[in-house]
Amino acid sequence: MLDIGFAELLVVSAVALFVVGPDRLPSAIRAISLWLGRVRRGFEEIKADVSRELHNEEVMQALRESRDEVQDLTDVSSALSLDPVSNENADAATDTLESPAINSQADSEKPAP
Repeated sequence: MLDIGFAELLVVSAVALFVVGPDRLPSAIRAISLWLGRVRRGFEEIKADVSRELHNEEVMQALRESRDEVQDLTDVSSALSLDPVSNENADAATDTLESPAINSQADSEKPAP
């Protein structure tokens, strides 16, 4: 992240000692450390939110893929059940099955001569 060596740290602390003064230096260090802690927690929250959103996006993508697969399966199953050739054959078979029953009912309802 930041390449700060021991020499740079000594220079920064010496400048801070001259600028702030020895009496206010401990309170300034405390305030700076509080601000750095808040910034770090903020970044951690942002990282957690981004990670959660990415996970949610992965879950939503998986749901979309599952929905598409189910839609494809329902399309295939409806195409198989609504095949026009098989429906005509099924209708013809139904008509032949119903015809003798209707004819026998019509015959039984006719008055005897």
